[in-house]
Amino acid sequence: MRYPTVPSYVESRCIHLHCGWQRSGGIVKIDFAGVGYKNSWMDELPMPSQVRATGPRAEANTPDLIEPPSVKLIVRLFLIPLLIVAAAVGVMFLIGLLAGREPTLEEAVARLKAPGGERTSNYLVGPASKQRYLDAKTLVDKMKASEGMTEAERIALASQLIDIVDNHTQAAEGEVQHFILLALGRTWQKNPAQPALNSPQAIESRNQVVATLLKYADAPELATRKAAVLATVYLAGQDETSAIIPKIIEKLKDPKEDLDVRIAAATVLGPLSDSSNQPVIEALNLAMRNSDPRESELVWSATLSLAELNQTEVADTILKLLDRKELAQLQYYDRESDPKNPKFRNLSDQEEQRILINTMLGARKLQVSAVQEQLKKLTETDPSSRVREAGRELFQQDEKATK
Repeated sequence: MRYPTVPSYVESRCIHLHCGWQRSGGIVKIDFAGVGYKNSWMDELPMPSQVRATGPRAEANTPDLIEPPSVKLIVRLFLIPLLIVAAAVGVMFLIGLLAGREPTLEEAVARLKAPGGERTSNYLVGPASKQRYLDAKTLVDKMKASEGMTEAERIALASQLIDIVDNHTQAAEGEVQHFILLALGRTWQKNPAQPALNSPQAIESRNQVVATLLKYADAPELATRKAAVLATVYLAGQDETSAIIPKIIEKLKDPKEDLDVRIAAATVLGPLSDSSNQPVIEALNLAMRNSDPRESELVWSATLSLAELNQTEVADTILKLLDRKELAQLQYYDRESDPKNPKFRNLSDQEEQRILINTMLGARKLQVSAVQEQLKKLTETDPSSRVREAGRELFQQDEKATK
């Protein structure tokens, strides 16, 4: 018996009526169970899928019950590998800790005296270069965080650092030499909690430090001169600064000297001197009157030093440097991003913050009410948490000093 061919419209209708149908070639066999039509002999024949499997074949198709994993299996699959990984990580951590821990001050000094690495074209290369850099940086960091060395410790360390900078480093090592020069200046940084250290041995040690810094302030390399000039600021308050100031004034006034060194000289003269030193004030005023817009940083540094010396005529410039609106309009001559193509640009937010904080530090002693009010305003309302925190620290230090 042939089944009628079902037209397409019937197929469509069948779908809507939930008919069960099968297509074989071009013939469609339809069970019109949903529309009242019934083929009895087809209904009596079960479909293969309707026949329940019996016998051995049925048993074979019955899924086996899965036994839950035992504690022993879990330990073997998860716990033991975890312990192995943890042990390996622990060993590597200990190795890294032993190999890369920060050296003590004594270890750093000893290693800086030892020959370090190989040099290519006068530059230190390889692992030794990194280690010497870390050792030199450790000197500065440890001394910065120190509660204050005894007189004997200062004398011994100053002697060792002079030996290192003279005999165990060279300008090609860059920051290594610069860190050592800064550390050398710090050896005789005054500690307010200590009494004056003025034994003959201490005075002689400070004189040796001053002579060494002044020698490197005339070095052929720009970065070395700059580091040596900046290192002299740590001797502020010591009598030996009288031998330093003339050289710093000379650097500041020398038009042939590099701008970075002149900026460093203007920066240190304020802390090194006092308001009675007329040569210093004259040199700073001369620098502040510089009209070259490419040397605005020199003007700012001279202004801050004059503010530190309580020269009230710089108040207007200080107020501009403490005003974010003014800083947003400043054009800064960028010589660092692309040294071959320097250009004017606006200050970034980070640079504005740096100028604000540096100006706050320099202006704290300037006895002008408008300046002091602006310092308080920045401490309370500036959007930068760094600036607010710097202001709070300044006022806390001033409160402690007056007690």
